[in-house]
Formats: sequence, C-alpha cells, structure tokens
Amino acid sequence: MSTSLPIINKVIADMGGTIEEFVPERGCYYIKLNGKRILLERDISITRQSFISSQFTRCKEMTNKLLIANNLPALSTECFYNKTYDRKEAIKKLQKITYPIILKSAVGSNSLGIFPYIETPEEATKVLQKNLPRYRSMIAQKMVFGKEYRVLVLGSKIIGALEMIRPHVIGDGKTMVRKLIREKQKTTRKRTPFDKKLKHILKDQKVTLDTVLAKNKLVYIKRNASLAEGGETKDVTTMVHKDVKDICVSASKTVGKYLAGIDIICSGIEKKPSKRNFHILEINGRPDMYIHYEPTHGKIRNVLKDVIKYLDKQSSPLSSRVK
Repeated sequence: MSTSLPIINKVIADMGGTIEEFVPERGCYYIKLNGKRILLERDISITRQSFISSQFTRCKEMTNKLLIANNLPALSTECFYNKTYDRKEAIKKLQKITYPIILKSAVGSNSLGIFPYIETPEEATKVLQKNLPRYRSMIAQKMVFGKEYRVLVLGSKIIGALEMIRPHVIGDGKTMVRKLIREKQKTTRKRTPFDKKLKHILKDQKVTLDTVLAKNKLVYIKRNASLAEGGETKDVTTMVHKDVKDICVSASKTVGKYLAGIDIICSGIEKKPSKRNFHILEINGRPDMYIHYEPTHGKIRNVLKDVIKYLDKQSSPLSSRVK
C-alpha cells in the first residue's frame, strides 16, 4: 500500500477530488469527485456481469478454458489438484504436452510458484509431488518464447501496455557472467539462484557462468520477466497492433471484465498476431495499475485517472461500490 497510496492521492487531487479513509488496512477508500462518493479498492475489479466469479481470472486453468472455448490464442493446459492427485493419471497428462514445459501455481502471482524449463514427465512429476501440497493446484503448459507484455484493457480500449523485459546482464569485456550477476543482485529484491535452470538459459545463449562477456553483449538470466530479480519495463502503448488490441478486448469480454491486465508473449506487440507467434499467458482481474507509473523506459501512463473517470461515468450521485 505504501507504493500505491501516494499515486492514488495525487491522481485524485489532480482531478479535483478528495480521498478519505474507509478501511485502509483493507486498501479501501472513499473518493469524493464531481458530487459523487465512490468506494474504491486499491486493487480494482470491474465486472461486465454481476454473476461473474473472481475465479474466472484468479484460477489460470479456468481462464485458459474460457479463452480456448472462444477461439482465442491460449496455450493448451493440464491442471493438477492436490485433493484428486493421482501419480499415474498425472503422468498420462504430462505425456500429452510438448517439452520443455513450465509448471506453476494455478492461482499464483508476482512470479511466485513458477517452475520453468522442465524437460521430462518424470522431472515434472517430482516437482508436482513436492509442490502441489503447498499450492493446492498447479498447471502445466508447453514453454513458449518471445517478448512478454502486459496490456491493460478498460472497456473497449487499451489504456496502457508495457514490455516486460527479462532480467539480464551486459558485458564490459573483462568480467565473467558469474560476477556480473552477483553485482546485479546487490540492487535486486530477490536473488537469481545459480542452479541448473540458469545454466540452461546461459547455454542456450552460448555462454556459461565463467564466460567473460564481450563489451555491450546482453545475456538474459531468467526466462520470465521477474521484476524482483531485476526485470525492467518499457512503455509500448502507442506500438500495439490493431489486431492485438482486438484480441485483448475480446479476451477481457470472455472473462467478464471491464478492467483486465492481459499477459501475452509474442514476437513483437507491433506485429500482426498469428497462431504460431502469439499467446495469451493469463488474465488479471485485479491488475496492478501502478507499474505504469514507474516504467524503466518510456512514458508514464496515468491509467488510474482513466479508471476513475470510467467509474465516475458509471456511478450515480449516491455512494457506489465497485465489485
């Protein structure tokens, strides 16, 4: 809350409104704006239908099934539940997927509960048996590669888009990769482990931990855009291809959300999408809007202002609760 509240206060003040506490410990505040009083939660959710369940976006396998049923570009997914887990059935499911695969918590967020670059059903089974009791449900998907993006949809518009740049190091012509990573870790919230996953990632780029990296050569140290481990963001809102916009808006409608953060991976958000190079990874029904205020590169997008204006139009002069 410490990072988002100053943004909320500033945006509301700039719009000529005021904010008062409701239950700050729960991230709830009243906004007084244009003669209206709107109850706002920090993590805003706006549904298109009153009967829409939060599970449609909170549970990744449900989101995935909805997208596939509506002919939208999602990856085929196998799901495993702790209560009904059977090792033999799990192996059958795992043998259906093209390897390498990624296993992750079905309700995880913020890059938690992710186990990438699993190469065999046997290895996947070990990961499941160890972690399924902890996460209760996990999904398995074929790994796809490309650039990662977060697209923020409001109604029928894209109000923000970020490229999520994977953590990386840049060579100086005299330092080994190992030391470059350790230097980077001095400024990150979380350390990248020196494990076989990292060695795989480096091997695919034809380097090792002991390689002296050429000057200005960039090497990725993660396969996902983990901000905690040094990932970066770049505003690409004006670059989004029209067909990508249409897909993202359709996806938000499919899961019943007016406000949604769509995570996609593709060869470039400015390119016309195809089934082969464009995939929706997941949809966030309570998207983090505040990352658009601190991009590592590019323009700040005042997306919260867009959301508040949208809520203002939808609400009556009486107190209104966003669900």
